[in-house]
Amino acid sequence: MFCGVGSCFSVRSRGLTTLVVSLVVLTFSCTRRVQGLPFPAPDFKNCNNTEGCCPPPYNGAPIQDFYVFDTTLPLRIRQPAHLLDDAYIAKYQRAYQLLRELPESDGRSWKYQAKLHCAYCDAAFYVPTDNRRLEIHFGWLFLAWHRFFLYFHERILAKLLDDDTFALPFWNWDNQSSDPPLANVLPYAFANKKYQNKSSSLYDVNRNECTKRPNIIDFQITLECVNQTATLKASLREANNRIMYTQMVTGAPIRRLFFGESYELGGVAGLGAGTLEAIPHGTVHFWTGNPKATPPFADMGIFRYSAYDPIFFAHHGNVDRLWELWKTLPGGNRKDITDPDYLNTEFLFYDENGNLVKVKISQALNAISTLR
Repeated sequence: MFCGVGSCFSVRSRGLTTLVVSLVVLTFSCTRRVQGLPFPAPDFKNCNNTEGCCPPPYNGAPIQDFYVFDTTLPLRIRQPAHLLDDAYIAKYQRAYQLLRELPESDGRSWKYQAKLHCAYCDAAFYVPTDNRRLEIHFGWLFLAWHRFFLYFHERILAKLLDDDTFALPFWNWDNQSSDPPLANVLPYAFANKKYQNKSSSLYDVNRNECTKRPNIIDFQITLECVNQTATLKASLREANNRIMYTQMVTGAPIRRLFFGESYELGGVAGLGAGTLEAIPHGTVHFWTGNPKATPPFADMGIFRYSAYDPIFFAHHGNVDRLWELWKTLPGGNRKDITDPDYLNTEFLFYDENGNLVKVKISQALNAISTLR
């Protein structure tokens, strides 16, 4: 029985988890799948983490089930970040300025959102009936959890702007075209001097020097900056395209390879990441984080800190887009997971009004719904 592909693993150093991703050959084992149950929504009181990830106590309205997406809202259009005009970038910057101004105790705030990501992504929540930590990486929970995180984050920003049409852009790093404007470089909204200073809400002090324009993205792990000559850039584009084709097409013809290993209540976490989670998702994180920061590779390259950089959401906007594109590829087997243990797994998120709501993965599978 196949049990892993494109495995994504973490290196723990001095108590901090650094994202490191390795492209590996398919590995096989004879382990049998554990027959479990869907995960219930975590209780925020059952949070134990030494890195400050646990969110503050929730004292708002009773937790409500999230039933349906509001179809009266306009359909939000996520634009490629490299095609944003100055007016949209100004709105984008204003949204994060308002977010940063919220008190940390507000579940919608910039710091609270980052802590929520940290708690889920750094295995801070314990499941009482399971006596294990909930792990949303390295398995089939990865894509759905991040889609919900994007959805509520986007709705919070739209509420702060009083603009229901506002949508997060996506960083179109899979586009390797050499025609300007380039998509596979750090987007203008994050790279221009106007937004590369501490007064900008889109600024993050911990971005890798290697990401400075006109350097193009490298889906392979590169620990040192190199001079990207025209010849090297052409080589990188070819290598990036090959990796994308492998991770999206030849390496992921079926659900199990694309989404990763199953993970139910009572099961073992981290048995294997899906192809997209491993590379390029993981390597884009790693490429963007600063290796000279304290701790190394903060912010984007470390689970604990990655959502503190606004580019995190543009990055995951593209991951979410690629999930939908994968389902359009021919073959007949590229479909969403139908296992009830997956569909009925629950999470908690803060909505645009600052209330905790409970969602099920089944509600995230219609991507158009999540854009309202």
